[in-house]
Amino acid sequence: MSDMVNPVTRIMQLVKLEKDEISGIYFHAILNGLIQLSLPVGVQAIIGFVLGGAVSSSLILLISLVVLGVLFTGMLQIGQMRLIEKVQQKIFVRYSYTLAERIPRINLNASDNYYLPELVNRFFEVPTLQKSLAKLLLDIPTATIQILFGLLLLSFYHPAFILFGLLLMLVLWLILYYTGSRGLSSSLAESMYKYRLAAWLQEVARLVKTFKFSKGASLNLDKADGHTGNYLDARNEHYRILEFQYKILVAFKVLITAAMLIVGSILLVNQQLNIGQFIAAEIIIITIIASVEKLIGNLDSVYDVMTSIQKIAKVTEQPVEEHGSMVLPVDDAGLHIQVHDLKFGYDERKLVLRNINVDIPAGSKLCITGRESTGKSTFLKLLTGAYDHYSGAILIEGLPPGNYDKKTLREQTGIMLHQQDIFNGSIWENVTMGNRNISLPELTRLFTMTGLDLYLAGEHKGLDTILDTAGKRLPERIIRKILLVRALVGRPRLLLLEEPWLGMSTDEAAAIRQYLLSLPATTVIVVSNDEQFANSCDHILKMG
Repeated sequence: MSDMVNPVTRIMQLVKLEKDEISGIYFHAILNGLIQLSLPVGVQAIIGFVLGGAVSSSLILLISLVVLGVLFTGMLQIGQMRLIEKVQQKIFVRYSYTLAERIPRINLNASDNYYLPELVNRFFEVPTLQKSLAKLLLDIPTATIQILFGLLLLSFYHPAFILFGLLLMLVLWLILYYTGSRGLSSSLAESMYKYRLAAWLQEVARLVKTFKFSKGASLNLDKADGHTGNYLDARNEHYRILEFQYKILVAFKVLITAAMLIVGSILLVNQQLNIGQFIAAEIIIITIIASVEKLIGNLDSVYDVMTSIQKIAKVTEQPVEEHGSMVLPVDDAGLHIQVHDLKFGYDERKLVLRNINVDIPAGSKLCITGRESTGKSTFLKLLTGAYDHYSGAILIEGLPPGNYDKKTLREQTGIMLHQQDIFNGSIWENVTMGNRNISLPELTRLFTMTGLDLYLAGEHKGLDTILDTAGKRLPERIIRKILLVRALVGRPRLLLLEEPWLGMSTDEAAAIRQYLLSLPATTVIVVSNDEQFANSCDHILKMG
């Protein structure tokens, strides 16, 4: 989806968001271009006074005005830099918050083809976008305006210069028309292979122990070599296009410089130009050529901006899950769940769930049993509204999950699945997930019930103890206790738990079972093959 949108369209959308600052940048660029091109006229007048052999107050005034013009152009450039810095900061903030807000809302079915941690690496295109956009906004407008105003000014000196202007515009158009799309394609290919290499290195780092003990195999190097080779091929192709563009510019610059010097000299000899006009015209021509060189030289920045904005869109334009308008009211009672003839498959060709029928009254306890890979975890995910492409019916309080604002549904649902994990943050943050309505006494009771209080007693920072990403230094049972407390805290109306006491001691498992069965109002659905617990539940759903 994201690749189908023209990158120019995305750039215009971004520019529209910053239209006030960018309008100011262009205003500064126009003034800067006008003043810089008025300097040759001032030089022409100064030369006229000097050739007259007189030093007058007018000459001093002209020199002062030229110097002030140089100073003023410098001040305008500083003003541009300030505006561009503001735009850069706003871009970083906007994408930071966009990704942080959007990632948890990504449609799981649409994102199943991606490894999200690797996909989020595209965020590092934001600094590239900042730097390249700065060049785009600072150099390209100034160069373009200088070219246009310079050509306009030259036409007043002699009609022959109009031909120079038309020829210049034609060459620029031909360069962009015949090489622009190829330059963008090669830049996108280069970026694609760069991220494939980064993804492989990330995979090696994630499974470092696997590769460390790999019996002398060199798969890590072999695949890195393949990705690096592809990157270099794409990079060389992109460089060839840039070099070709610059070669044309150099050849054109040499020819135009020679032609304009010859034409200017002929006009000067034939007295169609005076010496001051000749010098001023040559200064303008040199300025125009320098601006064209700057324009072509910044094409790489144009490609970088287009590539960066396309890559960032791979994340920002991922489909998000749809929400209904109904708000699930806060209540002490559990949720009534009805499932009729439910069928579901991640892939349309292979069903994971077939003909599931169950009625779970509010406050009742259900145990789901069965062999592995029979869809037990998937069933729990469907009850959270994570997937909508199922057939049959799922009703929560008489309505399908898709009718609810899923945020309100999940705020009242405690979820513990095998795919969940802890993150880099304190124990308090991992348990509460930022919910400020959770009380410390409630947490203390849950810590005691799960036995997590004994672990906290050994940590001198207690709840402020920082956990490593994915809990690499924590025993698996401690991680599962933290995840269980996360699900139980806040007195949810619905609990969806997958083997919550797996890996825990007999006493700890008994305490958890007793706690779940004693919840007076909460609807509890647990995936477990524990016969003792299943026999104590109100309902049993056997899968497979």
